[in-house]
Amino acid sequence: MRSRYYVVFVMVCAMGCASDASSDMASQSGQGGSMSIFAISGERLYAVDDLSIHVYNIADGKFTRENTTEVGFGIETIFARDPYLYLGARDAMYIYSIADPAAPAFIFRYQHIVSCDPVVVQGNRAYVTLREGNACNVGANALEIIDISDPYNPSLIANYPMQSPHGLSITGKYLFVCEGQFGFKLFDVSNELEISLIKHVDNHFAYDVIARPGHAIVTGDDGVFQYGFSVETEELTLLSTIDIEREGVQ
Repeated sequence: MRSRYYVVFVMVCAMGCASDASSDMASQSGQGGSMSIFAISGERLYAVDDLSIHVYNIADGKFTRENTTEVGFGIETIFARDPYLYLGARDAMYIYSIADPAAPAFIFRYQHIVSCDPVVVQGNRAYVTLREGNACNVGANALEIIDISDPYNPSLIANYPMQSPHGLSITGKYLFVCEGQFGFKLFDVSNELEISLIKHVDNHFAYDVIARPGHAIVTGDDGVFQYGFSVETEELTLLSTIDIEREGVQ
């Protein structure tokens, strides 16, 4: 699917390249959003296909393949936060250790209903969206918040119904969730058991998002949209757009 790679590339270029891959912001900027199929951590790029994690050394400016780790089936997204990789699959969230950066090691498989599921991580929490759809069999439209303080025993904190959740991103207490044809939503998740909706922007398709303090980049049906966000007033302001052609996004 050409659009998947193209949209990821545009989002990475829009946010800029971060030099410190160990920080939360660098992790988000480097991997290009929660719907991304690659993530960067240190001197490695980790790319996923339907079955595997492929490890590339990028220290010398080249893509040198070092390893391939078989995972299972239906792998869709990847998120890196040292020392772990978090994989969103159609039937589970997988956690892999990258204590040895060249050899991802299986830690845990958090199983849930069969559905599409990108994942982002902040601190000891993982945020996962589940979406029913043709490519992902029959599931549910929901946001899950998962306690990952013990990576060997993740536990569900809360489940919230959504309309058609796609990509998501978190910065501080603010969680952005893309809802496809229903736009995107901004939540305050400081109270995990009762998150609150701050803003719902529903005037364009929203596929994926990268958020950092004061800014959010959202990929839409016909472009990339940059928003400014005021913590003081909790208001979103459209700052700029990049027109792109998208094909075949489900």
